[in-house]
Amino acid sequence: MKQKITSQLKNMYSHTVSVMSKKKESIPLQEGVAYLMSFPNNDNGLIQAIHEKVPVRVYYTSSCLQEAERLKEKGIQIFDLNHPVSFLKSMKDIGRSKVVVADNYFPFLGDIAFSSEQTVFLLWHATGAIKQFGLEDQSVVSRTTDTDKKRFKRVYDSFDYVFVASERMGNVFRASYGMAAEQMLLLGFPRTDYLVNESVKKKSSSRGRNIVYLPTYRGNEQESSWLLDLQRVVDSLEPEDELLVKLHPHVHLPEKKINQLKWVPSNMPADALIEIADCLITDYSSVAFDYTLCHPEGQLIIFWPDSGHYRETTGIQLNIESDFPNKVCYDTASVIEQLQSKEIGNNEHFNRLWNTYNDGVATSRVVQEIKKAVEKK
Repeated sequence: MKQKITSQLKNMYSHTVSVMSKKKESIPLQEGVAYLMSFPNNDNGLIQAIHEKVPVRVYYTSSCLQEAERLKEKGIQIFDLNHPVSFLKSMKDIGRSKVVVADNYFPFLGDIAFSSEQTVFLLWHATGAIKQFGLEDQSVVSRTTDTDKKRFKRVYDSFDYVFVASERMGNVFRASYGMAAEQMLLLGFPRTDYLVNESVKKKSSSRGRNIVYLPTYRGNEQESSWLLDLQRVVDSLEPEDELLVKLHPHVHLPEKKINQLKWVPSNMPADALIEIADCLITDYSSVAFDYTLCHPEGQLIIFWPDSGHYRETTGIQLNIESDFPNKVCYDTASVIEQLQSKEIGNNEHFNRLWNTYNDGVATSRVVQEIKKAVEKK
């Protein structure tokens, strides 16, 4: 019964979006860009750069309220996708926008009948991908109905192009969204310009190391199956070192007081931690790609204690282990061994594969591509 009600609600949602976004031939398309924003740390100046070239309107989710308010102060129009009245108006606007840029999977895009005169760009919220998503997400493959899969595919098919920073990431989208090679725009990832510039400014320090641990979201799994043994790691550190731990906002664990361990608030941007990290420990998070770009000589440690379960429930990109600068660690002891070795590994190789076009000036190339689509006759 619950599944039937959910299905009916989704059908009503789709019908509403379809009706509100329907275009009249007599009404010209809106010039400029409709930017759909759901990740607050994916901008880093891109929207302002677009605004300086062509008109841009930002349609945001609740997680991006503060960033949207800052954009409003700069004279950019903003619309709340979580407010019912604003949402309905947004569907009408987005449906007749000449250019749309989305930073995520927005379900309503699959119900808008875009014309050949419109261009929809995907500006994904992650530089690279360790875990599988879209058509390759194992939870989608095993737990969703054919109707759900068709609905997902409608959204994937709404994108004309996706901005990527490497052939590797292009191949991920071809498999995950069923896109073609010609839809991959190898222009770089705009938000990484900031990380590249931070890399240039990075200076060595005589103090101990900042070791940052950023695990990704795990749902309802017991922390014992995936969490690093924090006490053992701290016990292995040199006296000047500090372990900084930031959990996913949806993960809540007792914050035990341990010397040389600092619990970082979950709402602190990951970029702020990446900047100061002498070593990063993570698992399936895309912060790995950001870290080696910002710290070409930093130590990246990949920790996969639950890789067997994760492959079955979510999925991991095929053979990505061979791309990493160092061997994957499957237990805390291996993490401690790598920490104590201080071995950097082959970050250059990793960056060449995944950060190929992240050279510090990707924003200008992406803005030019968007401007070209706006001015297309």
